[in-house]
Amino acid sequence: MIDDNLWFMDNCCAGKHYFVGNPHTHVGRMWAWCPRKEASFFVSKNMLGDMSEQSKYWIKGFLAGCEPKPPCDDDGQADFGSLKYETWKKAIALFHVTGCWYSGERVCGFCRNELLASEPKKICNNCQKNK
Repeated sequence: MIDDNLWFMDNCCAGKHYFVGNPHTHVGRMWAWCPRKEASFFVSKNMLGDMSEQSKYWIKGFLAGCEPKPPCDDDGQADFGSLKYETWKKAIALFHVTGCWYSGERVCGFCRNELLASEPKKICNNCQKNK
């Protein structure tokens, strides 16, 4: 069922699109509907343009509900004091901006420094600025 309050715009197609739910594909991906093409598709937050106020809050709740778990210690408990946990916190903060989360290790295509799981590009911010 389409909720007329949950609309957004994107660069792919003119007109309003609507959030439908969770496609259960990749962390942070949202299921959407295009009435013009009569087709569903998947989007991440960093792909969106203008949207309704209700959509902004829907996205906040959606991303909060699908945050990846923090790194754990050998006992399966969150490893709050570790460097991995500090990196995870930075990645989660960026996740709420981009809506992207990649599994596995990733490195910048230029400097080979580690990228956060939530960085949408294959190049780090430092290299992006110095290009």
